[in-house]
Amino acid sequence: MDSKSSFSSVRSLVRRRPLALLALSLLLALGLASETRPQQALRVGLFDLYQRLLPRERLNDGVVVVAIDEASLRRLGQWPWPRSLLAQLIDRIAAQQPAVIAIDAVFAEPDRLAPALQAEALRAAGEPEAAAALARLPDPDLRFAAALARAPVVLGLAGVERAAGGVPALVDAAPIQVEGGEPLPFLRRYPAELRSLPLLDAAARGHGLINNPGGEGLVRRLPAFSAVAGRLQPGLALEALRLASGGGALRLRMDAGGLRSVQIADRRLPLAANGDWWLHYSRWQERPHLSAASVITGEAPLEVLRGRVVLIGYTALGLLDTVTTPLGLMPGVETHAEAIDNLIDGRLLQRPRWARPLEAALGLLLAALALFAVPALRPALALSGLFALLPLLLGLGLLLFQTGGWLLDPANPLLLAALYFGGLLAMSLSAAQAQRRQLRAELAASREAQARIEGELDAARRIQKGMLPEPVAVLGDETRLDLAAVMRPARSVGGDLYDFCWLDDGQLYLMVGDVSGKGLPASLFMVLSKALIQAAALRSGGDPGLALAQANAALVRDNPELLFITAVAMVLDLGSGRLRWSSAGHEPPWLLRAGEAPRCLVGEGGPPLCVLDGYRYPSELLQLQPGDALLLGTDGITEAENAEHQLYGSPRLQAWLAAQVPGSDAAALLASLEADVAAFTAGAEPADDLTALVLRWRGPR
Repeated sequence: MDSKSSFSSVRSLVRRRPLALLALSLLLALGLASETRPQQALRVGLFDLYQRLLPRERLNDGVVVVAIDEASLRRLGQWPWPRSLLAQLIDRIAAQQPAVIAIDAVFAEPDRLAPALQAEALRAAGEPEAAAALARLPDPDLRFAAALARAPVVLGLAGVERAAGGVPALVDAAPIQVEGGEPLPFLRRYPAELRSLPLLDAAARGHGLINNPGGEGLVRRLPAFSAVAGRLQPGLALEALRLASGGGALRLRMDAGGLRSVQIADRRLPLAANGDWWLHYSRWQERPHLSAASVITGEAPLEVLRGRVVLIGYTALGLLDTVTTPLGLMPGVETHAEAIDNLIDGRLLQRPRWARPLEAALGLLLAALALFAVPALRPALALSGLFALLPLLLGLGLLLFQTGGWLLDPANPLLLAALYFGGLLAMSLSAAQAQRRQLRAELAASREAQARIEGELDAARRIQKGMLPEPVAVLGDETRLDLAAVMRPARSVGGDLYDFCWLDDGQLYLMVGDVSGKGLPASLFMVLSKALIQAAALRSGGDPGLALAQANAALVRDNPELLFITAVAMVLDLGSGRLRWSSAGHEPPWLLRAGEAPRCLVGEGGPPLCVLDGYRYPSELLQLQPGDALLLGTDGITEAENAEHQLYGSPRLQAWLAAQVPGSDAAALLASLEADVAAFTAGAEPADDLTALVLRWRGPR
């Protein structure tokens, strides 16, 4: 194709479709200049892909996480721990002379086991002498404050929408030198703050913001600075680095467009305009971790703490400090550790100010190429050229990410150029009628395929329901037990399940479960789970906890989609009424006993199956009385929504249970529950599968 023929083809296109070409060009320019939510989603999705393909290689062990993990909770008790115990933890760490200790937590309330508080309770109970003796004991908060004062500690604080009131906030003394403007208007703002007790707050040498903003759904950035209660506040990681570097001033540089960078001793950290700090994640599990309990008891190799940045934070699943990152789920404290690692390694990501203009120029260049190529080349050849650019530009972006830490987005310019290319190609094609016929044929084929899929789904629903046992078929003429069960999928097929079968010696195994997700994937995993859990129950010797543990081990091996399942399993001895049960993260069962209020059975339990490999699920013991009834259900009951998106909820379920007539058979109870849920939802689309199993033990034969 020579230049003369190219220009001739372009002139022909302009002459034939002037208004359409002008409108298309304006849309291209608008798309390159705009910043819509889909464009942002595509951009950060590409940056996430960079991280998954090229996670950061850790070059240092300068950060150690002291984890408040499951092992610590088992050994030292539930959280929060007594402040005297936390003081021991700080003293143990400080004895190893770490560079700094950063605590990813806020201690806003007095120690719940403080002698003064316990003395008040004794005094109110009419024990003044014991209260007076207890009040003379030392305050654990004072001991904790003393430990904080002896060590280089950065204490966390949280930005909140409104102040709790009653506790005056202290003003941080972190020295910050600002050059080039006023940063507060550009920063993420928190009108108020949640801080530790003034006694503890004053003892710490530094204070850092612990908020993990995930407004985009994933935590990709941490705020190096935020505007908290009208003042400039560094984040926990930044303040920890400042103290570890000698405690000098942070030098913040700005320009008219916002924040640019911050200098920490001899290290420079590039910032986004709003003060955020882009993180390049590593495989965080490889970082040194010490269990808090092992640090307190001295069992851990404490020498690894010497000279390092020590972060104390939650990693136990039950404490719910978990965030989603481009590399998956991780404890919130790990994001601060990743940020500190980034600066120590010198692996700093940045989105340069010139990135947007460069990406816009790239989009215009690609559009110009399309404008000349489409009219002059055959459609197949022009399309091949466009697809050839795709891996080239994405590879270039990946190379810049790897070599310079630059976050450049070739995807949006390429997508806009591709849309421009498609518009030009559509204007150049002359066989519009043939295209319409083809589209009609494809539509007919799509409808046929849809009908076929619906038929297959209906067959799958029948097969799935047919795999669930029927009480009459399993129990036969058994009179000691009355049982009824139902499973109603939200779609054609679902992920809820129930099961029951005979074990040996008059023992009946029962189970209710809920697979994560809905639809066909959940239903397939439900079938596999039902078979594996029942097989494990048959060889478990009547121990439901052992059955869940064995099933968990089998399911973890065959779970490519990373699904999980909550379940509660029971084994009932019909001769004695002895009930053993175990829960894997499932809704707790309810006990109905004549003359008593409905009771929710809460045991130790464990996480859902496929979440934690090798977990040993404990079994609980309950002695049933003749006439006792049990309700096992899934969250499809309590989370059923009405037209106003209100949840059915546990209080309504408890009220329904309390209204039931003692001695009602299982089928009547189940029908009443279904009717109550249906009346509440009043025809609204089901939000989740609904499964319930009701059994009543009538007593020994």
